[in-house]
Amino acid sequence: MTTPPAARALLERAPSPGAWADRTADRIVASVTRRCPPGTSAGARLRGALRLPWHTLVAWLLFSFFLLDAINAQDRRGYPEAWLAIIAIPVGLLLLRRPVLLGLVMAAAGIYLRALYLGYPESCDQMAVSRAALGVITSGGNPWGFGYAESVPPGAPFPYAPLGAFTSLLGVPGEVAAFAGILVLLAWQRALLTLAFLAAWVSWIELGICGINDQMPALLLLGGLLLLEKRRRSGAVLVALSAGIKPYAFAWVPPLMGFGGLATSLVLLAVTAVCWLPALWWGPSTYLTSIELARGVHAKPENTLNMPALRILALPVAIAGLFVRSWSTAVLTGALIFMIVLFLDFWASFGYWLVVLPPVGIVLERALRRFGSRLRAAMG
Repeated sequence: MTTPPAARALLERAPSPGAWADRTADRIVASVTRRCPPGTSAGARLRGALRLPWHTLVAWLLFSFFLLDAINAQDRRGYPEAWLAIIAIPVGLLLLRRPVLLGLVMAAAGIYLRALYLGYPESCDQMAVSRAALGVITSGGNPWGFGYAESVPPGAPFPYAPLGAFTSLLGVPGEVAAFAGILVLLAWQRALLTLAFLAAWVSWIELGICGINDQMPALLLLGGLLLLEKRRRSGAVLVALSAGIKPYAFAWVPPLMGFGGLATSLVLLAVTAVCWLPALWWGPSTYLTSIELARGVHAKPENTLNMPALRILALPVAIAGLFVRSWSTAVLTGALIFMIVLFLDFWASFGYWLVVLPPVGIVLERALRRFGSRLRAAMG
């Protein structure tokens, strides 16, 4: 399928999300400076207000709210030592003008609360099914095409990529360590609003230790996307490894091929092919059988809009993604494909949000910081 030259030219000339955000920011700044011109009393008040570190202040307030709620929840579950995490609130207040250090403090508190749960029994079956699939593989069998008694309820298949069986060896501690990596990357990128939400909201804390297997591929995906901004081939390797664990990472492949060019595309495809090489022996049809079995496990829709017929919309978005030329466009296009395919389906894991929120949050918070810089510069 080829794209008409006119459509291709239109796609290539379309402004990136970053450029669009900058233009929007310039319009807002112009409107604000007309209403509060520099040198006037209104301008002086606005300039004084802009001296406050609003981005970090709001992130700290959100983090404090979520953290207190999480501490109370863990205390009620018999973990009074969770109250030690409260020290992150006053320490964070002292670091409002040191965003990376503030982010690291928030990350440390979030990981501490998760570490308290490490001895807790698994309540999600993704890791259990993956371990059972690994047992089948090491016995020389095919892990796809049938249901496993280890799932809850019994009968769920192994619908993941080949590497997903091997990462199960890391267990819940490995998944928590992977999420710690995600939080550190968010701190490094100063995506503090995203970090506050993911680090301290009690639902994310409890989900992250229940036995899901989304945090390791999420770390590889996020690390790969960030690397791709400067080191395209190294980043492509990490994204391909993520797709070798959970197939949903394929959502970012078309836009990254467009952004990275031929060399990046070759690395993406080659590493992905190596990761999926066992499918030649196991048979692609048995993997499709696992996908169909997975759809039948859940009796009712959950965490989605349940409009699977609209998932076809991912195809034109993926084709358009082949022509993106900016990093932010590639990240957001992949996120859009991801959400169309997964959240328009019959059922989706709540853990999928742990994959898509970090990269999208980084893009949006970069735009927010650029807006703040423009406004402060305009007000002198």
